[in-house]
Amino acid sequence: MLVVTILENTPEATLAAIRTLPADQDAIEVRVDGFGSRQFDLGEIRRSTSKPIILTNRGGEPLDIEMAVKAGINYVDVEYRPNIDVSRHRHRVVLSYHDYEGMPAVGGLLESMLPHRCAHTKVAVTPRTLQDNEMLLEMLRPLRGVTLFGMGERGLYSRILAPFWGSALNFVSVDASRSAAPGQLTLEQALAIYGGRGRVAVREPNYLFAVVGNPVGHSLSPAIHNPLFRRHRVSAAYTIASVERFNEVEEPFSAGRIRGLSITSPFKDDALAFAKRIGADIRHNAREADAVNTLVTIGGRVIADNTDVDGFEILLRGVMAKRAAVIGAGGTARAALVALRRAGIEAALYNRTPKEGTRPLDTLSRFDGDLIVNALPAGVEVQIPPVATIIEAAYGRARTPDSGRRLLEAQAIRQNELFVQACST
Repeated sequence: MLVVTILENTPEATLAAIRTLPADQDAIEVRVDGFGSRQFDLGEIRRSTSKPIILTNRGGEPLDIEMAVKAGINYVDVEYRPNIDVSRHRHRVVLSYHDYEGMPAVGGLLESMLPHRCAHTKVAVTPRTLQDNEMLLEMLRPLRGVTLFGMGERGLYSRILAPFWGSALNFVSVDASRSAAPGQLTLEQALAIYGGRGRVAVREPNYLFAVVGNPVGHSLSPAIHNPLFRRHRVSAAYTIASVERFNEVEEPFSAGRIRGLSITSPFKDDALAFAKRIGADIRHNAREADAVNTLVTIGGRVIADNTDVDGFEILLRGVMAKRAAVIGAGGTARAALVALRRAGIEAALYNRTPKEGTRPLDTLSRFDGDLIVNALPAGVEVQIPPVATIIEAAYGRARTPDSGRRLLEAQAIRQNELFVQACST
């Protein structure tokens, strides 16, 4: 069930948000904890939508379930505590438990919560490692009708995958600016990842793929690769692996629990070192860029590639330039250099810190050319002189808001082809 969470500061803003929602959700969670001491009319909330409503007062006083039921509210969220008694209205209760700091003994917690036989049982915890997330998903496998997932950026691995294994309630935000919980996806992202509301298009996928980085919670890759998997009719799912160190994903990948990885900052050099260490088939793009952005196991053989090169080559089609400046010296910048060299465009590398083969970034203002490729991370700003064409590798920058997204989508074309190939061998 796809549930859109509404968390506003006033009842009036809540009602306005509900009334302007698209129809692509199964239910609406109304968070009244944002109201403070303001009074609200349950009947007016009920009349604002025909969709089922979950009423929640997270961190506040327990809600009057009797009053909510009489007003026609479908479910009331009740935070679990020992010796709680919800027997009278258990069929209207979402019995929930939240840990915003860490991972409690989830198995014992569920053993205490499930005997209450509520309409829904929800446990949301905060994993710190990929192993924590894998443990949550393994616990979810035999359960039915339970909602279980990780919160925060580190919890995105299990949050995204949980609905594929039957986690009952999938809470999403209206948009990125109105997230009501750490790590919450937007409605648009969820619809792309799962294939629509009401059901998940793929159940218990045979193969898992992930983008790995630090940070990487902003990644749009799951909304790109999951629709491509559905188009190719393969039993696969794609998620986000936000990890502190690259070695967290090495064992799950080597053991086959993760069939393929998209690698982003700051791990492209680590991925290349890993590929060399295990004797992977390192493809030409990766060798030339001296960086890996794709690891995938095909027919028992690990392939290490760099589809960023392909992405830059696609973006350079039709670009009329003689001289280019590339900002940065990491794996993305090196991939851009490969694509520029193949396109016959002379390129110079500019970097924030002195490095062999680079020019000081403060001399960029004197660059006399036609094209600038900014390969710095999204959070790093730099003054770019006026040129005919600017390509931003990081998406979302105000200067060229579309180029980073176009690069992401372009490099994903061949990357997904490799992933699909891995599902058929």
